[in-house]
Parts: sequence; structure tokens; C-alpha cells
Amino acid sequence: MVDEMEKAPSGEPKEELKLSELLILASMWMLFGFMLWFYLSAFHGAPARMAADAILSYLLESDFSRIIVEPNQHFLFQVETAIQFTFRDGTTDALGFVVNPLIFSYGLPLLFGLVMGSDVSWLRKAVIMLIGYGVITAVQIWGVVFESLKMLAFNFGEPTHAVVTAHGISDTTIALGYQLGTLIFPALAPIFVWVLTNRPLVEQFVGWQVGEMNQKWNR
Repeated sequence: MVDEMEKAPSGEPKEELKLSELLILASMWMLFGFMLWFYLSAFHGAPARMAADAILSYLLESDFSRIIVEPNQHFLFQVETAIQFTFRDGTTDALGFVVNPLIFSYGLPLLFGLVMGSDVSWLRKAVIMLIGYGVITAVQIWGVVFESLKMLAFNFGEPTHAVVTAHGISDTTIALGYQLGTLIFPALAPIFVWVLTNRPLVEQFVGWQVGEMNQKWNR
């Protein structure tokens, strides 16, 4: 165990990070991370917007138009379709609606807090954040796509529902994808990334190592 510990500049073993210290540091860094996450959302959300645009174009073909940044609130996405819809005032025009992509990517500041609170090198922190950004962006893409399909299938009545089903997308698929993208993936993604990339620290907190557990199970 000692030979796996990082050495301080003086050559002495580095003091282990306590769980309480990690939680305090992570909470403080997380507040700063939430500010960066919100104010830079138009930039870090751009890959998700472009990818979701491409996926919806493939799924809905000519019935879909594009996804753009909402003009008045840049952290929102405006989904534009080619589906003709009659609004409450009696006018008929192409249907469009707003999706909030941030509800699928709140794990990014959470991961930022955990990473910055960990006692690993700055290079390792940067690598973990890059991995986490890729994973959480994939979750965000999933969420935006299924949020858009859910709204078309269930929020605007039978005409738009018929358009979605005509493209071979079932209500069950939409419901499952929406539930996973809203309730499961956003919450679990940052935890999985941090645990898998910080195994020695997790083993330190729980008091056992993977090799030791394998030996116990094989007895």
C-alpha cells in the first residue's frame, strides 16, 4: 500500500485525503463550476446542439428543419420543424419549440467539483475533465433528442404524434429514451466517470482494494 502512495517533495508519504475534506472542497469548487457551466453554456453546449440537429434530421427527415440557439436566452435550444401546426389564435405555421439542454448536463459542474477537490495532479484532472465532458455531452445529446421527440409525440396533439410514428419511432422507445435521458444518465454519468478514473482514492475511502476482494471471493 505504501509503495502505491504518492511521495511528497521531501520524500515522505503524501498525507491521504479524507472523505470529509473531499466533500468540502468539492462543494466549494462545484459552486464555481456551476457559474462557469451556466455562463459558458452557449460554447460547451454547441457540440450537443449540432449532433442533436444531425440525429433529428436523420430520424425525422424532411419534417425536421434545424436546431438553433434561442435568440433571447442563449443557453436554450430552439427546435424548428417543417410540420404545419395550427396554433390557438387560428394561425398555421411551421411548429417550433424550446428545449433546455442544461437539464441534461448539470453533471458537468458536479464532476468539476469532485475532480478539483481530489488530490491528483493537474494533468490528471484535465484528462478526467476531458473524458467527463465527452461522456456528459453524449448524455446531453441523448436528452435533447428524446426531449424533442417526446414533445412532438405527446405535447402538441395527434397531428404531430402521427408525424413521429410515421417515421417508425414508437411511443415506447420515446418514453424509455426520455426517462433514461432525464432521470438516469444525467445523475449517474459524472459519478461513474469520477469513480472509474479515481479507483485508488475510492479504494482508500471504502477501505479495500479490488485485488483483495477478488481473493476473498475466490476462497
